[in-house]
Amino acid sequence: MARYLFAWELGGDYGHLARLLPVALELRARGHEVVFAVRDLMGAEKLLTPHGIRTWQAPLWLRKVTQLPDAITYSELLMRFGYLNATALTGICRAWRNLIDLLAPDVVVMDHAPTALLATRGLALARVNFGDGFCIPPHGRPMPHFRWWMRENMVRVQDSEQHAVATANQVLLALDAPTMAGMGELRDCDATLMCSFAELDHYPQRDDNDYLGPIFSLGQGADLPWPDAPGPRVFAYLKPEYAGLDNILAALHKSGASALVHVPGAARKTLQTFSNGSMVVSPDPLDMAAMRGGCDLAICHGGAGTTAAMLLAGKPLMVFPMQMEQTMAAHRLSGLGAAVVLAAEASAQMPRLLRKALADTALTQAAQAFAQRHQAYDQQATIRSAADRCEAVVRTTNP
Repeated sequence: MARYLFAWELGGDYGHLARLLPVALELRARGHEVVFAVRDLMGAEKLLTPHGIRTWQAPLWLRKVTQLPDAITYSELLMRFGYLNATALTGICRAWRNLIDLLAPDVVVMDHAPTALLATRGLALARVNFGDGFCIPPHGRPMPHFRWWMRENMVRVQDSEQHAVATANQVLLALDAPTMAGMGELRDCDATLMCSFAELDHYPQRDDNDYLGPIFSLGQGADLPWPDAPGPRVFAYLKPEYAGLDNILAALHKSGASALVHVPGAARKTLQTFSNGSMVVSPDPLDMAAMRGGCDLAICHGGAGTTAAMLLAGKPLMVFPMQMEQTMAAHRLSGLGAAVVLAAEASAQMPRLLRKALADTALTQAAQAFAQRHQAYDQQATIRSAADRCEAVVRTTNP
């Protein structure tokens, strides 16, 4: 039997762990050993520890890079996590290699772990690149820019790629590993598992068509009863640091809707102000299966797991993106006609916007059409397929 190291490096909250965990549990059920190296140990304590999975802190870039413009490519995003400082990046990569030497895995499965991808390049172990469309950008030299719906400065795109490649290659030379001609090569592994649908891929221009389908958490978290209220049922998953949070919560509270809201680590004041009567605010995760089964509308920031879960249940969305990954996803959702996409400033008009979204039958029809197109989708089959392909790389690399 093989030992699998699941690595997660960038991104927040539960989405990456919720996507990796079912595959890890499937592999463990087949007799393999699974261990994790993760960005967020609090998330691991909530999701992994109950299953008895051993977890380590992933080596991370901890410094804050300032005076950089907003990233317009994946290469520019990586500059915020060490890809401008070869010395620091080499140190992080050596830490990854030290951890791998310690744990001695046969396979490393990496979900949004670009430095782990760099560190393991050239090592004699099987590697799996795992994640959604944003975590696994398309090939290309240079890599495509994020805002595919706009024109970008291609000179800047080229220049940023060259800087990131130069830094990465300094690290690879120090590690005696194969260098890269372009940043697109960073994604190359023994297997690539794209956990999305084509309609939800952050990059609509991608040529690949090997989509396994989304993996998201169901049956975990609290199954709270819906508050007794005459209005429609609304589920919301919102970040505590979001600028428009109070406006959204206040509008829900006054709307007459029956609302269940998850705000991770919500402040006591938030709970006291909004969690009463027709609305409950929970600082702990809610059971997505129950939420999508009972709600009429979902409000979120556009995370891959939440949006896929809701659309597969035929539920329309209001989306308030907080960063570029969510903005890209929001444009795909808007194109499907199944979501209203709003900026934080629009939250001031939330009472009117909420009434409009709840009354918009076209949103519901588009979401139901998506669900109809994918009615045969079986997440358990996707999990089994992902585990099959993780096993296959062991047989291929270690016959």
